[in-house]
Order: sequence, then structure tokens, then C-alpha cells
Amino acid sequence: MRVAFFWVLVLMLLAVAVAVSNKARILLVSLLPAMESPVKTYPLPGLTEWRPVGEKRISSSDNPNARQVSFGRALHTDSHGSDEISTVIAPAFELDWIAEPNMFVTEGPVFDGAGNIYFCPVYPTENALLVSIEPEHGKRRWVVEGFSLGCGTPYVLIDPDTGDDVIYLGTYDRAMALTTEGKVLWDVPTGLPTLDPSVIDGNKHSFGMNYLARYDALVAVMGDGSVYVLDRKTGQPLLDKPYVMPGAKTGVTNFSLPKVVSLKANRDAAHMFGGQENLNGQDPVSAVLHIAAGEKQKVTNFFSIDSNTGRLWIAATLPDDADGKVDGFAEYAALYGLNLEKKGEHYQFDVHSVTQVPGGTASTPAIRADGQRVYIADAFDSVYAIDANTGEQVWSFNVGNKVAGSLTIAADNGEIYANLRTQIVKLFDRGDHAEKAWVSKLDMFEAGPFQSNFKALGAEVGANGIAFTGAVGLNAGKKKFPLKIGAGILDRETGEVRYFVEGGEDSVSSMVTGPEGGLYIGNSPLRRVLARAVLGEAKSPMPVQGGITRFKPVHNHLIVRDALWAAAGRARNAATLNNPAVVEQDIFQINQLLDQAVSVLPVALQEGVISDELLAEFQGNIISQKAALGTDSEKLLKLADNLESMSRRL
Repeated sequence: MRVAFFWVLVLMLLAVAVAVSNKARILLVSLLPAMESPVKTYPLPGLTEWRPVGEKRISSSDNPNARQVSFGRALHTDSHGSDEISTVIAPAFELDWIAEPNMFVTEGPVFDGAGNIYFCPVYPTENALLVSIEPEHGKRRWVVEGFSLGCGTPYVLIDPDTGDDVIYLGTYDRAMALTTEGKVLWDVPTGLPTLDPSVIDGNKHSFGMNYLARYDALVAVMGDGSVYVLDRKTGQPLLDKPYVMPGAKTGVTNFSLPKVVSLKANRDAAHMFGGQENLNGQDPVSAVLHIAAGEKQKVTNFFSIDSNTGRLWIAATLPDDADGKVDGFAEYAALYGLNLEKKGEHYQFDVHSVTQVPGGTASTPAIRADGQRVYIADAFDSVYAIDANTGEQVWSFNVGNKVAGSLTIAADNGEIYANLRTQIVKLFDRGDHAEKAWVSKLDMFEAGPFQSNFKALGAEVGANGIAFTGAVGLNAGKKKFPLKIGAGILDRETGEVRYFVEGGEDSVSSMVTGPEGGLYIGNSPLRRVLARAVLGEAKSPMPVQGGITRFKPVHNHLIVRDALWAAAGRARNAATLNNPAVVEQDIFQINQLLDQAVSVLPVALQEGVISDELLAEFQGNIISQKAALGTDSEKLLKLADNLESMSRRL
């Protein structure tokens, strides 16, 4: 009888919830007992039906860093902010480890070719500016000491002269270059004032380093709109003094935390910010919340650099008086196109274009690979395609909800993936308009009363799918409270979940794929901290953790299968093309995929899922195929047949 009465009560509350406010729904969830909301069990995914069609977009630059990357080297993967890798994401994975749990990581991590991991914590508990960990167990390799409000994401660059990986990082007042073993190549002041380590100020936050291939230079942009440019080889400034973006701080347009919630949240997260006794009454949780919402700064996101032209694309604010009143805040935001030009002994920025963005934006501008278009979202519900030559809007598309994260731009098929608050939407750029392909079907958890499934982080696109993190919890208007987290992969063709596992931690960063196909997250559990503060810790009982989460690949033969399948699709499509430059880039990607397959075969052998004989046969076949790879259509079709046959055997 008691059980029956309980469920009658739940049903009554559900009926009431349809008509009540978001505040009432939050109260109801906080009063209900904690629910299990178990994750669904997904079978191992089969082969995807997605294939490239026609010419993909490519960069005209011959710099090795302008090619498609096979793992995340910068925030949003590459200098264009594409969030796309050329290789495949592990089709099946499991939670492996969480490393450095006392560090709040809002951007990153990134990798070198050996799989080593690099990230910058924000206001850490120790004197740590940059941390490197190894991929097998997440053990610390080395640390660069120094205070920072965060150097954003380091850039792991391929040295154009030597081919070696070099790590570049930039804070507000300090920039460095290091080898992958932590040897300092140069360490220079940036020209900006020295930071006060006792003050948390989001305006002094660096979102990360980016690469300007045209001048072989490094660029960093701060929350207050300061921009510096450094010579890659020496660290010497190219500007006479740091450039300052036009505009003023944005106001608070999202929501502010009630004091009681703020106190609870900061207490829960204090171990990631130097301890409760070191906060000095400051409110780091609210500071991160405002940055994530695009508030209180001139710049609240990363920026992108076109490898074709060298043009910088930065989302920032318009001047204070652009809204007709001078009050210290900017009501409007814009996408700025900046050209770096040499004037005398130094360089300076010229504003190429200013494109107003309705209500502002918290998304990083993403550049199409050929540099002809830039994509950005506004503060409401629309995505925009901007002509990179003129700064004029080509089209806009209403995606139905606010884009809460950056856009993902694929090189193939005109595909764009918009990360909404709760879903991922796939669009096609059809030239003069956009077309919606699908809205993701997120159903990972068996959601309890008043709860729902929604996207947490997304999306990084690989040759076989879209990596994302998803959650179950309460979605109440502008407020999203995740209670459980997990990682998954979506099908590019359908938007359906191909695989999903529970585990890991919440983040305001971006999804990243490592060289081995595993999934990595920089832990910054802002939303889950708020969920615990508002709904009660029992609703999300796992203690909040910072650091880096790794989901390691399992059933590694499926990585080999998908890499061969993707290479076959690329070869079959390349055989139909007449553009030598695009075919050359297709062959480069085929080689990347075949290299991935060869590197993973021994791991599949160790798992016991393939035999020694199959390993030797596949290695020999792939190596011989690589040696014979060329632009001849008949050979490409024969290669595609061979690789598809090998894929099906796995």
C-alpha cells in the first residue's frame, strides 16, 4: 500500500509539474527521494553508413599545421576551431581514470604525438601553471610552476622546421615554449601587467594559445580584450604593445546565484580552488558561470585563425555607446575580422570587418577549412554563416534553442553541428541557406520523475561518429542540473546514440579525442556543483572532482575496423574527383587512417580479440597498400574494395 501510495503521489506531482514554474519543479525534485536513473546498455556498434560525398574543403596553406589533425592539438582541436579530427573515435570505451582531481580545468586538454597530455588549471591548489600527465595511468610527468588565472589550452604545434612537437602556452603576463619533456625553450613576459595572485578576475583569463601560420607566430586573447602576438621561434613580440579589442564588458543577462547557493557551491568546490580558507570571500563558481554565459568581459570564448589568409576571427563586444547609452556595459557583440600587417619595424592589427551578433555570443568562431566562411551562434537560438571576404551574413538558421558551446565544422558534405543546451543539431550549409538534417536522439539514461536526458559536452567529429558527453538531471529553463554523467558517440548519418557508458565528471570545456581514439575531458564540474547545492548532494552523491577524465578504448579491433572502413570511403570518393589538390588531401587522410589501424592492431592482439596470424596479415596488407597508394582512380577503387573486405572481417 505504501509503495502504491508513493507512485500515486509521484503521478500527481508529475501532473502538477506540467503547469508549475521552473522554480516549483526545482523544489519538487529537491523534495523527492533520489532516483537511480540507470544508464541503458548499448551493444557494440556496427559499421556506420555515413560516407563523404564530393570535394571536401581544404586549406591552401602548405604549413604542416594547416592539415587536418588526427587528435586535439588546440582548444577546439585546431587553429580553425573546427572540433574535427581526421581519424576515428573509439566505437566502444569505458571509464579508465580521473587524474589530478584537485585541479579545476576549464579548457583542454591537448596531446602530443606520443599521447602525453597537457593542461592548465585555473586558480589551482598548488604552484602549477602547466601540468603534463602520461596516458596509461594519468601519472604526472612534469609541472611548470607559476601562478595563473589559467593559460587556457596550450597549443601542441608541429615545428615546421624539425617536425617535432613543441608545447606553447600563454597566460595574461607570461608565455612559454617547451619541449614535450618539459625543457624550456623560451619564457617571456607578454607586455601585459603582472597578475595579482590574490584576486580572481575573469578579465585576466587567457583562453589559450593559437597559431598564425602566415607569420609563424603565436597569438593569445584575454577576457579584457588584450591580444598579444609572439614570434614562434623566439617569443619576441611582433606588436609594439598588446592590442586591445574595441568594446566594453557585457552585463549579466543569464542569472546570478543566490548567496546561499553560491556559498554551498563554493564550499563544495573549494578543494579545487586552494581550499575554503584561501578563497578570501571570493566566488570562483560565479566567476566561471558568468564566463560560460558570456558575461562581464569583452571576450568570453576562444578565437580562430584562418590558415589560408592569416585573418583572426574574434567574438567580442561593440563599444559601450553602440547601444545609445554610456553605462560601462556593452549591450551588443560582434564578430571581428582582424588582419595583421607589418608597419615599420612592428606589426599592427587592422580591422577588416565587424559583424554584429544579436545579443552577443559565447561560442568560438569556427572557420571552414578553405577560409571562405566563418560560423558563429548568437545569444538566442540562431546560427550564422559569415562571408569571410566581406564580413556579411550569408544565411542564418534558427535551431530552436540557445547554442551553449561552439559550433563544429566538418570538412565534408557542408556539415555543421550545433551544440544546443540539451541536444546536438546537424545542419548542412547549402550555399545560400542552411538545411537541418537531424536533432540528436539522446536517451542514454532511464530518467526519473521530472528528469530528462540532455547533452553535457559536444561535439568532436571523427571519421566514424561524434563524441559527446551526456547527462540525466533536471532541465529547468536557463538552468540545467546534471545528476549523472557519461560519454557517448553519435552516428553522423542519423544522430542516434551508437554507444554510451556512465562515468566521468561534468565540464564547461570541450570534448577531446586522443591519438589512440580515447575520449578525454577537462573536469570543471560547474553545473553539477550547482545541482548539488540546489537539489541536495544526495541527488548527485559522487563527490565533485577536477582534473582530467579518460575513457579508454575497449574492443580495439573495432577501431581498426572503423579506420579501414573510413579509409575505404575516402578512397572510393577520391576516385570520382578531378581536383588534384583535394585528392592529395584525401590521400593524406587515408594515410592517417591506415596509420591509426596499424598502431592499434597490437593493442587488439593484447586484448585477445585478434590472432597473431590476423595481426601479421593485416599489418602486411596495410603497409603494402600504403606503399602503392596513388591518385589513379582504378587503384583507389581497388584499395577501397580491399579495405572494405578487411573491415567486414573485423
